[in-house]
Amino acid sequence: MPLAHLGITVQDISKARAFYEAALKPLGYTVQVTFLDDKVLGLGEHYPDFWISEVNARKTEEEKKALPPQSGPAGEFIHLAFSAKSRDEVDQFYEAAIAAGAKDNGAPGLRPHYGPTYYGAFVYDIEGRNLEAVYLGEA
Repeated sequence: MPLAHLGITVQDISKARAFYEAALKPLGYTVQVTFLDDKVLGLGEHYPDFWISEVNARKTEEEKKALPPQSGPAGEFIHLAFSAKSRDEVDQFYEAAIAAGAKDNGAPGLRPHYGPTYYGAFVYDIEGRNLEAVYLGEA
């Protein structure tokens, strides 16, 4: 069964929003929804499939019941791979993420050890998570 969405927690939602809006723009991602005074964001291309919430955004008992519990601290190691529609999109993701403050973790290129057409780029986001854009089609 494919994933419907996933979420992460961050220390500073404003910094995270600026970073992810810039880094994921080449992949067609925009903020689709916000709530809890913009402490929770849902991003996606057509619907919110990537969620970001600030640590401790849930303050009232009602908010805590309405949202799933946070499973760990901000910056906990995680690897997120976003699908790209072309190698060019992978390249644009990498450039946009670096410009937005990410650190290099693997420039765009073929990764034949993952598959014959696996073209990916890796960066660490502003809190140290390993992000990737990957294109699996032919060149």
